Amino acid sequence: MLKSLFVEKEIKNRLFQVQENNPHVFDLLLEKIEFNKYFRFKKTTRQILRKFLSMGVKDCLKDLSCKRIVNRINNSSAKKKILFVTGLPTFNLVGISIYLRKTGEYETILITENPWLVKFFKQYFDYVYVYNSYYDVAYLLMASKPHVIHVQGALQYYFLGVMAKFLSRTPIIIGFNDIPSLSGISASEVSAETRDKLHEIPNVVQSDLFSEEFLFKNADGIILTINTFVAGEQLRQHYKSTTPLLEFPTYVCDEFLCDVEKYSYKDGKIHLVYGGIVVSSDKPKELCAGVQFIGLAKKLINQGLCFHMYISPHFSPFQIRKLFPDYIQLATETPNFIFKRGLPQDEAIKEFSKYDFATMSSLFDSMKLNKFHRHTVVASKFFTYLSAGIPMIVTEEDGNSMALVRKYGVGIVISQNEVDCLSEIIKKYDYEKLRHNIKRAQEELSMKKHIGRLIEFYEQVYATKTLKHEARQPEVLTT
Repeated sequence: MLKSLFVEKEIKNRLFQVQENNPHVFDLLLEKIEFNKYFRFKKTTRQILRKFLSMGVKDCLKDLSCKRIVNRINNSSAKKKILFVTGLPTFNLVGISIYLRKTGEYETILITENPWLVKFFKQYFDYVYVYNSYYDVAYLLMASKPHVIHVQGALQYYFLGVMAKFLSRTPIIIGFNDIPSLSGISASEVSAETRDKLHEIPNVVQSDLFSEEFLFKNADGIILTINTFVAGEQLRQHYKSTTPLLEFPTYVCDEFLCDVEKYSYKDGKIHLVYGGIVVSSDKPKELCAGVQFIGLAKKLINQGLCFHMYISPHFSPFQIRKLFPDYIQLATETPNFIFKRGLPQDEAIKEFSKYDFATMSSLFDSMKLNKFHRHTVVASKFFTYLSAGIPMIVTEEDGNSMALVRKYGVGIVISQNEVDCLSEIIKKYDYEKLRHNIKRAQEELSMKKHIGRLIEFYEQVYATKTLKHEARQPEVLTT
C-alpha cells in the first residue's frame, strides 16, 4: 500500500513540474492517467476480461502485474533493450523487431493496450505485455530503464509519447504513423451537417494536436512511418523544431515473402483484394469516402470482378457485427464480394498472394482531400501487397503511392472515372512483367537492406541524450 502511494506521488511530482509551462499537456495527462482508483478498477476489470477472451486464462494470469516486465527490462543482460510502447501495435514494428534481434545486440519488448493479436506479436518480440491501464504504463515508464523507448504513435494514442517524455529518463523516439495535423482537414472546409456530426464524436483531435506539437519540440527523435521526409520537415519548420527526423516505412521482410497459386487459376475470374482501414457507411463522406467501400464494391462486382475485403485485425468480432452490417449484408447477397475480419501480417501476406491485384483506396466521391497529405503519404498496405507479390491499383489522388507504383512498375494507375472500366484496363497490362518488377522492388525496399539506418538513428539519439545528461544540461519541455 505504501509503495503504491509512493509510486503515485512520484508520478504526480514529475507531472507537476510542467504544470506552469505546459498547462494543456498537464491537463491532458492528468485526464488520461487513471489516478482515480474507481476508474482504474473499471478499466482494469474490462481489460482483464478482454485478455481472457483473446489470450486464454493461462497467458492472462501471467500478465496481471507489470512488475515482471520491469524486471525483464532492468535485468543485467548484455543486450540493449528497445521498449516499444503502443496502443494499437502497427505491423511495421514486427519487421523492425525481427531485424534488430538478428543483429544479436538487441532485445525487443512490446507493450500494448490491444490484446487481440498478442499471439502473433509474441512470435517476433522477446517479450509482449498487454497493460491494464494507463496508470500501469506510467509506472512502467518511470520504473524501467531500457536503452531506447520507441513510442509508436497513432491517432488517439499520441499522448503516450508525452507520458514517456515526462516520466522516463530514457531517450524517447516517436514513430508518427498518422500525423494528426495532416490526416484531417479544417472544420471550415466541410458542410454544417458534417460539423454537427463531428461534434457528437469525443474531442480526441485536440488532444492529438497538443501532443503532436509537444513531441515535435521535445522528443529525442522522430520516425516517419507513412509520411515522407518532406512532410516531417515542413512540420519541423512550423514548430521551430530541431528534433532529428528519420523516414522509415514498413519495409519488406524476407521472412514473409510469399507466392502461391492464384484463385483465378481455378475459376478464371479476376480477384482483387483490399486489406486495411474501413469506415462504416454512416460516417460523413466528405471526410471518409476514401475508406468506405460499398460503392466501389458494387462497381467492381458489376464488371464481373471478385472483390475481397479484409478489415483491420484490431477489430474484435463483436465490433465488426456492430459497425459493418451493410458490408456483411452485401457479402450475403453476392458471391463475388467477400468481407472478412483482418489477418495478422504473416497470414495476410500469404492470403493476399492468392489474389491477382490489390487496391489501395476507394472512391473519393465528394470527399475533401488534404492534397499535401495525399502526396506525402504511403500506406503500410503498399508494403504488405509488395510482400505478397501482387500488383497494385492506385488512383491519381494518392500522389505518393502513385509515384512509387510508377517508379518501380508494380501496378496500374487509374483516374476515378476509369473505375467503371477497370476490368478492361487490367486486360491490357503485361501481368508477368508487373510480377517481375515486384521482385526487383522487394529487394530494393527490404528491411534487411535498410535496418542499418534505423540502428544508426537509435544510437545517435542515445548518444546525444547521454551527452546532455552527462553535461547536466536541463531539458526545457515546451509547447
